[in-house]
Amino acid sequence: MDVIAPGWKLVRPPAEVRAIVQYMVRNFDRDPVRSREILRDLILTEPRSFLEAAVGLLKNPDESRGAHYLVTLIVSHDLLLQALSSRAFTQGQALLLARAAMRVDSLSDVTLARQLADSASEEGSPLSPNEVGRLMEILAEISDGPRVVPSLMRMLRHPNPYLRSKAVKLIGRGGRSIKWVRSRLAESDPRIRANAIEAIWGLDSEEARELLRSAARDGNNRVAGNVVVALYRIGDCAAIGEMLKMAAHGSALFRATAAWAMGETGDPRFSGALAGLMRDSSTAVRTRALLALGRIKAAVRHSRQGTHWHLSGLLVQNDAAGGRRLQLTFSTRENADAPDLPPTAFLVFEDGHPVTSYAVAVRPMETMSVVFVFPRAGDAATPWIQAALDARAWKRPSDLWAFMPYLAVTEDDASPPLDEPPQFSASFRNLEARFRQPVNRADCSDVWRSLWRCLKADQAPERGQRHLVVFSHGDTGSAAGSDVIALAASARGSIQVVSRAADPHMEDFCRRVRGRFVEAEDDAAVTNCLCDAYLNLLAQYAIGWTGTARARELKLRVHSPSGWGELKMELRKDGEP
Repeated sequence: MDVIAPGWKLVRPPAEVRAIVQYMVRNFDRDPVRSREILRDLILTEPRSFLEAAVGLLKNPDESRGAHYLVTLIVSHDLLLQALSSRAFTQGQALLLARAAMRVDSLSDVTLARQLADSASEEGSPLSPNEVGRLMEILAEISDGPRVVPSLMRMLRHPNPYLRSKAVKLIGRGGRSIKWVRSRLAESDPRIRANAIEAIWGLDSEEARELLRSAARDGNNRVAGNVVVALYRIGDCAAIGEMLKMAAHGSALFRATAAWAMGETGDPRFSGALAGLMRDSSTAVRTRALLALGRIKAAVRHSRQGTHWHLSGLLVQNDAAGGRRLQLTFSTRENADAPDLPPTAFLVFEDGHPVTSYAVAVRPMETMSVVFVFPRAGDAATPWIQAALDARAWKRPSDLWAFMPYLAVTEDDASPPLDEPPQFSASFRNLEARFRQPVNRADCSDVWRSLWRCLKADQAPERGQRHLVVFSHGDTGSAAGSDVIALAASARGSIQVVSRAADPHMEDFCRRVRGRFVEAEDDAAVTNCLCDAYLNLLAQYAIGWTGTARARELKLRVHSPSGWGELKMELRKDGEP
């Protein structure tokens, strides 16, 4: 038994207090009532030693009842600020304690903000500006923002510009007020301006974009860097060119900031620019570039663990001046909906060089009518019929399909003068029977007459635009007539041709009517190309840019935390002007 004189209290050595706290927490479940009583007594009589012991235990927290009660005592006795200030904690460990405190008392952030403001305004405060800044970062992670703003407003009057800049960031995050952020951009301290911009990362509105574009002209590298990251995160493609321009800046500070910003995006299109910065004369720039490349590699690995999208693209504009417009379709084996992606998730390359200025629009999914124009010869096992059957996985109930068989040149050069338009149906059961059943020769005409029959009915009131998906064996035998070319050139829909071999007449026809001609290497490629032709009609995105007029290859990558995909297309052939 401890015997003490009246008016005195027993002072236990810190080691003894630490041993008692550790024992009571670890054996809490054996006698919860006694453990609570002893721990409450210790926090009242030996607060400093108790807190040191608690910090030692909470450095590696667990979900035990004893640890939970330890946090409860710290919060209820207003010792959270002191606990978080302990140098024994890493930033991550202190953040875990702060989050545990929020679970105990949902107003812990308000109390912490008030105590921080009180401590920072006191003369001779035990907390250094760096320690206060560290605690403000923790506060930013655990608080929803607005309710701690009154305490943070007091920090704006602090003489230390570092703390004022931290307060600006937190207030900006809490209020998300463009007007308030704009007022902070008039500050002379670049840290305040930079943190004001960081406070609105992720805020996408026309007013926010206008503010960011204006702030991009700031002469400070930190401000400019935060601006381009903010623009990138809301999908503004202008940020891509700005980062590359910053990477070539005459100042090493700007080049280092560019490397940091590229790392923040995790965007692999910047890998080439960062490889160049790895050879920079400045050590700081090289270090930033190395770190950024590491972050990008990690982001790519994470993306590859997500959904793998099959991408299918249709160039609806590809002119001699370099004007390009690509319609892009996403598909998966599960036929999932297209992802909702920002424009910056699309990476466009021409001959290996990134396109830095492009526009992305979401295409409305309109109802459409599709005609499959296939040769009569063959059975249901032929790759072109199989492709149509495979494409049913993507057929929407509202779309209409039709099958127009034609006579191949090898069957007979003479063709009956048929005028019947294609017969459309929304029922795939009816369509499947149509594809599988033998076709009488008398019901077919040659390929050009068949295309004319499909296009001539374009004036009829049907669902949406009419699109033609054509398969050719590779020997059309004759050129298209002027009537077919005129109808195809004026049609509102599209024409896509997949050929098993070279077909100069059909390729010339596609060129004259802005159709798409693809040569498949084998039967497996025929099925894939025809499926892609149908997927092209379901394009969810339209991407437009002005590229290099003589570029030969287009590569498009989709890179996002939720998934990835790649697409390569030939832009022009050797010998073309």
